[in-house]
Amino acid sequence: MLPRLLKVRYSNRHTENSFHREACTSSFRTSMNLKVFLLYDNCSMIVYSVDEKLYSRQLYVMGHEAQRRMMASKALLVGCSGLGAEVAKNCILAGIHSLVIVDPLTPNTYDVGGNFYLKPEDVGSGTSRAEICRPLLAELNPYVNVSVASDVTALTAEQLIPLLDTGITCLVVTIPLSRELLVALNEKCRSVNASFVYSLSCGAFGQVFCDFGASFTCSDKDGNPPSTSQIESVFQEGSKIVVKVLEDQGRHGLESGDMVTFARLKGLPGLETNKNYEVNITGPYMFEIEGEPGKEVSVAGEPQQGYITQVKQPVTIAFETYEKRLSDMGECMMSDFAKFDRPPLLHKAFQALEEYRSGNGGEYPTPGDVDACKKVVDIVGAAVAKAGEDSLTTAQERIVLHLASGAKAILSPMCAALGGIVGQEVLKACSGKFSPINGFFFLDADETLPDELLPADEVAAQNNGTRYDSQIACYGKDIQQKLLDLNYFIVGAGAIGCEMLKNWALMVRNLLF
Repeated sequence: MLPRLLKVRYSNRHTENSFHREACTSSFRTSMNLKVFLLYDNCSMIVYSVDEKLYSRQLYVMGHEAQRRMMASKALLVGCSGLGAEVAKNCILAGIHSLVIVDPLTPNTYDVGGNFYLKPEDVGSGTSRAEICRPLLAELNPYVNVSVASDVTALTAEQLIPLLDTGITCLVVTIPLSRELLVALNEKCRSVNASFVYSLSCGAFGQVFCDFGASFTCSDKDGNPPSTSQIESVFQEGSKIVVKVLEDQGRHGLESGDMVTFARLKGLPGLETNKNYEVNITGPYMFEIEGEPGKEVSVAGEPQQGYITQVKQPVTIAFETYEKRLSDMGECMMSDFAKFDRPPLLHKAFQALEEYRSGNGGEYPTPGDVDACKKVVDIVGAAVAKAGEDSLTTAQERIVLHLASGAKAILSPMCAALGGIVGQEVLKACSGKFSPINGFFFLDADETLPDELLPADEVAAQNNGTRYDSQIACYGKDIQQKLLDLNYFIVGAGAIGCEMLKNWALMVRNLLF
């Protein structure tokens, strides 16, 4: 029988955490749905458990080792508006060890459009968003410790940076902070070997930035099973051995730099089994092996018996700081290849929006305020001219105007999409599995926006105790009324169905499922 108080310890690249978890003996027993892992280190027992019933689907993708790493990780979340609530929900359901929420700000009328735990009556209550959401988030997963950094009363470097000395694995910022504060938090994360994720949802536009350090070790860059192929022929070309696989079995699926092993070899004395070889890809069915010039293959060009298997190797990924990527965006992961020219524009536009906010008392432009939105356009235009680029086109100015006008809006669908992406990045940082976003990522739904800015009275906040001010800020009162007049019917309330129900419940009124 296991003791009631279990000491759980796990060490990874980020930190070495030691913590105690109290649980009744029955919840830690070995059964069909709970696997207990026992290790011995200096005569002390280290116990780690994975609830295989709760995490059954996730284990198919992540595996036990990655799941145990997540269960030993601690995340710090700054911001609990719509996007923050989505990220928190996803990380808690995934099963990290603990989540600390920092958000001393109180809810506003735009927050309730994207945060499913906030109610219209919370606006003006005087209670912070973090305090309102914490007990409800904690109910999602009893294995995760959810807490609020109640000592933080202001979002300043003096109060936030010390939190990163508490064994944080990943810092996630989901609300606008000053450039200087973000740079300071990013540098602190690097000094304590923690990952840094910054994301914003502004109306129909969003951005994500990731910096996992100068040398982040990714144990499995794609999560796919090792590639295997049957050998068709092997022949020598100088100092290189060229291998061709059977085309009937499909492409070999390898990349240059991958490692392979050979098995069940016959008639190939130039190759060895149980030895790793680095490959250089020359085609979808062929690759080269270097470094074996002294070994000859018995029958050149003739079919030979044998199989190759990819050997998964950890990959070290180098990231650049937030400050450096602000000045030089570098390569950017694409969200829509039909908008290949959109990331550079949004990169400048989000910086211009922050510059406006910093000079406007920390407030984004009021929806429909044309003069304020044009100031953001002017800032972007100045940045374009400084870079020696062509002036903004009318279409590009429209994008910037809509970003500025809807910056305060917290749209539920955008929060859900970005929250899923950011949540995955947090899990990558905690588990070391799958390749993370390296630098910036931008997402937008400008196709849903009107051709021109709507009049100020059409997008003004109603403050009437509903959740719809964010949608009104982007699409206007007339469109919102049309949404409210429609009836919606959804079949299924599983994982995806519940996500749809949550989003629709925040957006519309007449819903049947």
